[in-house]
Amino acid sequence: MRILVNEHLHIRPLNIEDAPQFLMTVNAGRAYLRQWLLWVDELTTLNQVEMTIKEAIEYAKNGRGYRYGVFMDSRFIGVVEVKNINRFSDNAQIGYWLAEEWQGKGIMTDCVRALTTYCFNELGLHSVSVSCADANQKSRAVPERLRFVQEGRLRDCMRYYGVFYDEIIYGALKRDWNAGTG
Repeated sequence: MRILVNEHLHIRPLNIEDAPQFLMTVNAGRAYLRQWLLWVDELTTLNQVEMTIKEAIEYAKNGRGYRYGVFMDSRFIGVVEVKNINRFSDNAQIGYWLAEEWQGKGIMTDCVRALTTYCFNELGLHSVSVSCADANQKSRAVPERLRFVQEGRLRDCMRYYGVFYDEIIYGALKRDWNAGTG
């Protein structure tokens, strides 16, 4: 499955062949990415990236989650994923990260828009959510631009390197999204 976001931008499931570009992108922006992505410190070798991708492939086979690479033409620049799929309630979470040099261009907003539409129209989900630390303004801007509803705040729920932050939860419902009001 490949989702064409625009003529140069697409998202598709990660495969083992993406591991070198994935690691190169993380290594190039490790200091920047680690502020909000705790796994960055643990993912330092090609073997570790390959294992992470294999795990994502297994999650997809089991319908538990889908991790997609974000590609500008053929260059890997980030990840967008559907995770924690709950088929009892038909809901899931969307997560994402983007290399620093590609931020501020609307890329992740476009990818999350496309993935949200896919979640509702292809996966048959009823609702999707995005959670961000309250201080992570760049991440919060994505669901806010897409008119997700801020549904909650869990106080001091997220800890990054010894500092606690509130978790802000945004949500979108299929009926609102398809009506253009979500």
